[in-house]
Amino acid sequence: MKTIVVTSTRPYTGKSGIALTLIGILADRGRDVGYFKPYGTMPVHAGGLLTDEDALYINRSLKRPSELADVCPVVRSQSFVEDVLAGGDVPGLEAVRDAFQRCATGRDIMVVEGPTEPAQGTAAGLSPASVADLLDACVLVIDRPRPTDLPEDALFLGSALGSRLGGVVLNGIHEAHTTIVAERVIPFLESRGVPVFGALPHDPALGSVTVAEIVDALGGTVLTATDRLGDTVETFMVGAMGQDKALRFFRRKARKAVITGGDRADVQLAALETNTRCIVLTGNMPPGPAVAARAEELGVPMVLVETDTLSAVETLDALIGRMRLHDPGKAARIRGMFEREVDTQRLFAAFGID
Repeated sequence: MKTIVVTSTRPYTGKSGIALTLIGILADRGRDVGYFKPYGTMPVHAGGLLTDEDALYINRSLKRPSELADVCPVVRSQSFVEDVLAGGDVPGLEAVRDAFQRCATGRDIMVVEGPTEPAQGTAAGLSPASVADLLDACVLVIDRPRPTDLPEDALFLGSALGSRLGGVVLNGIHEAHTTIVAERVIPFLESRGVPVFGALPHDPALGSVTVAEIVDALGGTVLTATDRLGDTVETFMVGAMGQDKALRFFRRKARKAVITGGDRADVQLAALETNTRCIVLTGNMPPGPAVAARAEELGVPMVLVETDTLSAVETLDALIGRMRLHDPGKAARIRGMFEREVDTQRLFAAFGID
C-alpha cells in the first residue's frame, strides 16, 4: 500500500480540493483509495461523533467509506484547545496510527490530508513532518506562491520534510504571473531539489459563494430580489466614501458583494450601477424606498444585518475564497484543471504508484 500525505504551506491553498481530486483520479483507475485526516480544524458533529467537516464529506464520497470515528481521530475543538493548554492528555500517536491502519485495511492507496501549514498540529505531535514519519509516507505540498517574493514557503517545508518530500503543486496562479512562475519560480525550486509537478491557474469561481450562503453566515434578512439568492459572489468591497469616488471604486470588481451602512443611500445607489450581486446593510438600518425599489428593479438582493461593518467584513473575509468541497461543480472544475496542468504521471511515479 502507498500513502500520499497532502499538506500546504498556508491556509486557502486548495489542499482539500486537491486531496479529493487525487482520490477521484486514482479511484477511476481502478484503485481502492482510502482517506484519513489525522488533525481536523473544522469541528462538526455527525452521528453523535465529533469530526472534521471536510473529513466527513470526503469520507462519505468514497466508494467504501471508513468508520467515521477513525477518519479524523484528533479534532481541534475549543475544548481540545483548553485541555491542551491546561496540560491535559491529548490522543497519543499510537491511537492515531491505529485509526489510520483501520482506515487503510484492504486499500491500495491512502490519501492523507495533512495540516494546513508547517506549524499546525505541532502541539498534538501531528505537524506535517511528524505525520509523514508516523505513517511512513511521502508528502505532496500545495503552495500558493507570492509572485513578487521568493518561494520560500515551499522551500522551507521541503527542507523540513527532507526525504519525505514527494514534490509540490502550485495553485492559484493569476494569469499575469504565469510566465514568471513558469520561467523563474519553478526552475528555482527544481534547482533546490524541490520537484514541481505543475501549476494550477487562479479561478475565482472556486472560491465563490452564493448570496444565500452570505445571508446565512451573517444571519441577515433579505429585503429585495429574493429570487436571486442563488447568484454567486466572488469578492466583496466596503463602501465608505462619497458617491463619485464610490462609482469609480465599485467598477474595479465584478460579481461582488458590497458592505455599507444602511444610511448610505449614495453608496448603495453607486453599487447598484455596477456589477454587484448583493448589498449588505450593516447596523440594522434598512434602505430608503427609492433605493429598495431600484435594487428590486435590477434584481440585486439587499441584506439587512444587525452586526457592524467590521464584523461583517471579517465574516465575509473568512467565507469568500475558500473552496467548498460540497459543491460537485467546483470539485469537477478543480479536477479538470488538475488533469490539464499537472504531470500526473510524474507525480504518481514520485510516490511509487504505477
